[in-house]
Amino acid sequence: MELGLAVLLVAFVITFGMVKVLQPLAYLIELVDKPGGRKQHDGVIPLIGGLAVFAGVFLTAYLFLDQPTFIRLFMVGGGFMVFLGAVDDRYDLSPRLRLVGQILVASIFVYGLDIYLANFGNLLNFGDIQVGWFGYLLAILSLVGVVNAFNMLDGIDGLIGSFGLISFMGLAYLFGNGGHTNLALLATLFIGAISAFLIFNIWGKPSRQKKLNKIFMGDAGSMFLGLALGVLLIYGSQSEISAFDPVVAIWFVLLPMTDMFTLMYRRVRRGRSPVAPDRTHIHHILIRAGFKPWQALYILVLVQAVLVLLGVTASVYEFPEYISFAAAIGFVALYQMLMKRSWRFIRWNKRRFATA
Repeated sequence: MELGLAVLLVAFVITFGMVKVLQPLAYLIELVDKPGGRKQHDGVIPLIGGLAVFAGVFLTAYLFLDQPTFIRLFMVGGGFMVFLGAVDDRYDLSPRLRLVGQILVASIFVYGLDIYLANFGNLLNFGDIQVGWFGYLLAILSLVGVVNAFNMLDGIDGLIGSFGLISFMGLAYLFGNGGHTNLALLATLFIGAISAFLIFNIWGKPSRQKKLNKIFMGDAGSMFLGLALGVLLIYGSQSEISAFDPVVAIWFVLLPMTDMFTLMYRRVRRGRSPVAPDRTHIHHILIRAGFKPWQALYILVLVQAVLVLLGVTASVYEFPEYISFAAAIGFVALYQMLMKRSWRFIRWNKRRFATA
């Protein structure tokens, strides 16, 4: 308990300090986000959240955690993803080049650590679903999917940071409950680092003259958090020291993955590229319906918290895997139904606000 608190506090302090160090540098090298087009924020905002979070995670892990091969390679691969994201933040890489980089980094974890999706669990109540060598490819695709789901959903202040915070809190509990202390501490230091970022991201002001300047996570941060979460979910459910069933991992990424695949499908149906940017994510719909950004944030964070809690509860109380999987499919079906009728919700909610 005392070590966990120390890890959390040190990660928080290091990340907070790195934000202060990196902010003036971001303006010098133009690692900033400027308003215009789809970007409707005020002022020029440094894109250093991901760099600061990675620094907090890396340095705290070096100081407090045991250093088996998994931790060392975790930091190396995470560093590559942060570098890729930072280059994308600065130079706006093409989607194809960014995807190639993500696949290469994901391959480091899959082949370097020999972690893959060998077993899906008893999802259909017919016994465990084994996929054999095909699990290596599925693991790479899964990691790239989670990375892009987090990256694409990063559209309002605090959203991805809060999703990451909630998810790593759930992982810290599951790993700790399973007796995997080192992994629980790894998840805990993410909690401390992300908490420091959220202070600047949510309460910071877009001005270089303010004491608490706003920062954004940037692609470096959203991709790093997605990668870290995906790796820990696969490792925690597939390795010899598995802490939870494979179906539990679905609950941690259910909302961002559902949102991503829903949008990609709708874009393809309209004859557009599946990775073409637009403003039709779930948070955009909530804002168009009349909710303020902070209200949309609270709604989505609450949904994510409920989903993660369901996953943790299913693991702790050992719910049958096929029931948990059926419930997750039910959420996806409900999400699709709501998205198809989103225009009705937007009209109804706008009328409600107008008459309130």
